[in-house]
Amino acid sequence: MSNGKRIRLDWVFYILMALGLIALLIWSTMGEIARNPSREAIADLGSYVTVKLQTNPYPALPTGTVGLTFTLIDSRSNIIQPDSLSFEYGIEGRDQPIGSGIAEPMLDGNGTLMAGAQFPSVGTWWLRVNLAKDGYQDEVQFTIEVRPAQ
Repeated sequence: MSNGKRIRLDWVFYILMALGLIALLIWSTMGEIARNPSREAIADLGSYVTVKLQTNPYPALPTGTVGLTFTLIDSRSNIIQPDSLSFEYGIEGRDQPIGSGIAEPMLDGNGTLMAGAQFPSVGTWWLRVNLAKDGYQDEVQFTIEVRPAQ
């Protein structure tokens, strides 16, 4: 009979170990999500539009030009083209921008807009995007983590 109790205790140990491993994976994933700021923002251009940002490379590097790709999606999941999309960026903690630019539509006509920015130092940067469409204007802001090249 003691053999039966030992098997049950072994199973309890294995189950607790599996639960601990799952908890560790969830904890580490949540930490990574918290360190990577959102790449979507909502703008009001007469109707609500989701502005998606991608950087190339990701994460952004302090050397060379970082490609910025903007995609605007309406509430019906259609990609829309704004009348204008300009941006400025600066280091977190300072409101003064160190750079600015205008995003241009990609040549393939897929609706995304591209631009480039140079982040001269490692750290947390803000990117403020100014949008206009059909007489409506709005501004959204993103956070970009610039990390050293490895």
